[in-house]
Amino acid sequence: MLRLVCSFGLLLSMVTFAIAEEPSLNQPPNGFKALFNGKDLSGWKGLVGNPKSRAAMSQEELAAAQAKADESMHAHWNIEDGVLVFDGKGQSLCTAKDYADFEMYVDFKIKEAGDSGIYVRGAPQIQIWDPSNKGPNPKGVGSGGLYNNQKNPSEPLVTADNPIGEWNTFYIRMIGDRVTVKLNGKLVTDDVVLENYWERDKPIYRSGQIELQNHGNTLYFRNIYIRELVTPDQLSKIEAALPEKPRVEPKEKHNVLVFTRYDGFRHSSIPVGAMAVKMLGEKTGAFDAHITNDLTLLDPETLKDYDAIVMVNTTGSWIKPRDEDIAKLAAAGKKMSKEEAEEMFRKSLLDFVSNGKGLVGFHAASDANYHWEDFGKLIGGYFHGHPWHEKVGIKIDDREHPLMNAFGGENFTIVDEIYQFRDPYSREALHVLLSLDVENTNMDKKGIHRKDNDFAVSWVRKWGDGRVFYSSLGHREEIYWNPQMLQFYLDGIQFALGDIDGATAPSAAK
Repeated sequence: MLRLVCSFGLLLSMVTFAIAEEPSLNQPPNGFKALFNGKDLSGWKGLVGNPKSRAAMSQEELAAAQAKADESMHAHWNIEDGVLVFDGKGQSLCTAKDYADFEMYVDFKIKEAGDSGIYVRGAPQIQIWDPSNKGPNPKGVGSGGLYNNQKNPSEPLVTADNPIGEWNTFYIRMIGDRVTVKLNGKLVTDDVVLENYWERDKPIYRSGQIELQNHGNTLYFRNIYIRELVTPDQLSKIEAALPEKPRVEPKEKHNVLVFTRYDGFRHSSIPVGAMAVKMLGEKTGAFDAHITNDLTLLDPETLKDYDAIVMVNTTGSWIKPRDEDIAKLAAAGKKMSKEEAEEMFRKSLLDFVSNGKGLVGFHAASDANYHWEDFGKLIGGYFHGHPWHEKVGIKIDDREHPLMNAFGGENFTIVDEIYQFRDPYSREALHVLLSLDVENTNMDKKGIHRKDNDFAVSWVRKWGDGRVFYSSLGHREEIYWNPQMLQFYLDGIQFALGDIDGATAPSAAK
């Protein structure tokens, strides 16, 4: 009897443990919000037309159409045991709110011959369908492709669908006009431009609603989570602060890689800063920008297509390859170990700059790769604490430098997280542009390590035949809709590209 009781207790504990390990339904992971609460249709509305047709409606017409669509939504979209179920009749479902750049998770399930999709920013679509020939898909490829693309890839890289009737999980990342999709943990769409289906001559809209599309068949959705990276409001603020034109016309067409990879701490301002750089290039015509967190783009065969790299808060040991990087290299025919890949990426970056290309670093670009001495030299110094996160004074160190035109050559104040630096930082190697104005800053802060009051904020330097521009400002989102800072960063990027000339001689030598 004792043995039976013990066995039963062990079995009970195993069951309890299994239940505890089961993820909670419709409970978002850290950093994400639930788009569907599992109880009702709060935050959703019925679909009315498309972005182009809605824009052509009067307010009265749109309100009437929306009321009709909402009535259909409540008739045909229902919640069953925490699952969003469509009965195969009526219209598609969409969020009541618009989204710009985001990361998203969504679980879906279909029946045999099922056909659906996820519209992002109101545009079709990340495809969901039965990959067998029984369905509407004659090619038999899997879900997750950008079905309506004509110029850019439309099919998924692999078929990763679970059997019909089982749950699948999408991870979707939308940044700018590019989409990355993982299906059940496998990469199926890799940073592909999503084309504007409704207006083929225009890029995809900067913001719009997310839609759950139907083709007249039963659908199931659950665990719909989103993390906004850049909001429509932030886009509007950046747009309003952009300079109208570049200070100097570009000498040629430039391509800039906006690098956002990080390891460890994630700055929430990364996507905002990256989008600000992209919008600077678009608005002024100074350069074209591609935002990425893909380390494999530092492969020398790919990197040669760019003229400068802009590192936005790339903190941590991001140069170390991960399993997914090694797999991607192998798929491209480059089988190597992580150590071999890291050595290749290191050499590629150093050669890129020394051979005449540009490097730009914002804020935490200096809080990175401490195990790689040459990187510290390249960027100009290593982060050594941030005693200030408040209003501080900033001093112009070189009033004659053209990059100081953004501030009118005058000292200024700003609210941001202010770094101090350690070796290899030295004015004997760098041309310092801005530094902390200690006369107009609270110097009674804990954690101040430097006793020489040399708290540089921005500098430039030569590296072989290339140029480096660095600024430690950029922790806070609002830095990237500050008109002076956007002009400064545009000028700094053009300096790195070689369009703006300016002194690079070490400040100590001067």
